[in-house]
Amino acid sequence: MQKVRVWDLPLRLFHWSLALAVIGAFICIKAAAQSSGWFANAGIDWMYWHTLLGYTTVALILFRLIWGIIGPKYARFTQFIRGPGAILAYLRGDYQGLGHNPLGALSVIALLVVFGFQGFSGLFIDDFLWPGPLAYLSSAWSKTLTSLHRQNEIIMIILFVLHIGAILYYRLFKQKNLVPAMMTGDALALSSQSHLAIRDNLAVFVRGLIVFAICAGFVYYLTTLGGASVDSFM
Repeated sequence: MQKVRVWDLPLRLFHWSLALAVIGAFICIKAAAQSSGWFANAGIDWMYWHTLLGYTTVALILFRLIWGIIGPKYARFTQFIRGPGAILAYLRGDYQGLGHNPLGALSVIALLVVFGFQGFSGLFIDDFLWPGPLAYLSSAWSKTLTSLHRQNEIIMIILFVLHIGAILYYRLFKQKNLVPAMMTGDALALSSQSHLAIRDNLAVFVRGLIVFAICAGFVYYLTTLGGASVDSFM
């Protein structure tokens, strides 16, 4: 066995940034709901930070969708999205590929869909004090997405718990620590698979940075459409 570079730096930064943004947004919305206690008296505009982290989540999801098409090999959806046959082969122990395994790929897609919907629906939030930048497009559509935005919270929590549970399962029962690979980018592989390593150099990082900058710029543009940009909350 030897270490093989599987996860590129832009993908690793996306992974940890999304985790921090989602957890931070969750903490902020819960803190904003407190009428007393430390959170209520901290002098922090929790809704502002919840909104900002929500916009960040949307930009990150957009980046991942694009990176899943133009990114390095193991970041691409065509590399890890497989059919039922591949999933069954993995469950039988016959799968030897690198990157996301066929079962883990389902978790990736679920997280992107659920977290992406949460960020997208947040753009349409129907709230008197904190309206979403696209709430003006349709009152009925906005009310529906506002309701779904709140209901989707429990699904996010369930997926997050399952994700952590899967990591612990692999660590405790399969003796595989998945966390270091997403930090260093290197995964253990057979010596015969060394030629499958990706390039993770400055050019890849710059390409990822440009893609994210475009996504962030697009999200910022969306926030200005309703006359309620991020700057207006400062």
